[in-house]
Amino acid sequence: MNKDPAGGLKAGLWITVLLGTAAFLLVAAIVSGPETAFEASLHALQLWWHIVFPALLPFLVLTEIMLASGASHGAGVLLEPLMRRVLKLPGQAGWVLVTGMTAGFPAGAQAAQTLAQQDRLSPQLTGRLASLSHFCSPMAILIVVGAGMLQDPAAGYVLLIAHWSGGLLAAWTRSRKHQSSDDIPSVPHHQHTSPLLLRAAQAAGQARARDGRSLGRLLGDSVSRSVQTLMITGGYIIIFAVLISLLQHYFPIVPGSLTSGTLELYTGAQALSHAFTGTTPTQLALLSALLAWGGLSGQLQSLSIVKERAISWRAYAGHRLLHALYAAGITLLIWKPLQGLLPPAAPAFGSIPAEYAPNGLSFSGWDSFVDLFLWQVVLGLVLVLAFSLTSRFFIQRKD
Repeated sequence: MNKDPAGGLKAGLWITVLLGTAAFLLVAAIVSGPETAFEASLHALQLWWHIVFPALLPFLVLTEIMLASGASHGAGVLLEPLMRRVLKLPGQAGWVLVTGMTAGFPAGAQAAQTLAQQDRLSPQLTGRLASLSHFCSPMAILIVVGAGMLQDPAAGYVLLIAHWSGGLLAAWTRSRKHQSSDDIPSVPHHQHTSPLLLRAAQAAGQARARDGRSLGRLLGDSVSRSVQTLMITGGYIIIFAVLISLLQHYFPIVPGSLTSGTLELYTGAQALSHAFTGTTPTQLALLSALLAWGGLSGQLQSLSIVKERAISWRAYAGHRLLHALYAAGITLLIWKPLQGLLPPAAPAFGSIPAEYAPNGLSFSGWDSFVDLFLWQVVLGLVLVLAFSLTSRFFIQRKD
């Protein structure tokens, strides 16, 4: 059925008018209330510089280096059975999934985009992979939300378990409709006769030979791309923080937690943490759903990286909603059993953010930069090992 060109032109005109009107109203609101916009942008800038930037920069650089050195391709061979059979994705998708789970968005989308630029993934697979690897940073869940906002580190571990479990369940659920694996790059048959570790080493060596960049150039390119990605992330955080502040200023009847949670992750989590007295199962379930949703700001950050790939915001948001439902349900199921097993503990890295902590304690991820980096590396290796052992289970069951 042919589309009506006139109808498409009319729809595009309406979108242009709406976007132009919204931009004009936003500028007018900022001009009429510059103090509100300035305070919101300053708070967002501090959040980005002290938490987001130091938590993401080392792992983004490491991801770029490992993709170029071939380590991710070797990990892809190890994870091939699990990714192909469970998620209907090629093996190298496993490294992208681990990156998203350990570094948070938009690191997963960045890793998927890098593989696509190396012609390792089709546009359809890149879009799917960017969607299922969209996780919140464990640093944000454990330190900012758990220890900082809730003043309950044990609750942070519950949220992290539910967040990861819900994301993997959502990825498995969405993969059920992708029964065909025709668009998944196939593994040559002769490779199956070699030991798994040997195939992984060969894949890593071949990928490194194809890249061919020197260490100095590779490090420079990795830092440059990572900083550029984080600059885009910071811009989104600041813009949405200003938008939320203006909406709450001009429309006070709209619940602040609803507006904040829909648009931006950290502001919404802060509003939810203040809406309850003490840590309750309902509060944790709502926070878990919010972390899985990621905020419109977080979704657009990832989509801006894979904008040339075959994925729409509607499909991306649908996956986030499914993740939110799973995460909230898992939180309600595991909160009581885990409550007694996880005694109160102090934050693992640094102090609690000043805006959430008593007695004016300050927080900066730069104070624990090395610890954050090492913690993420160890966590990533543990996830790769766990997924590899699961892959070996699939191989043995097939044999």
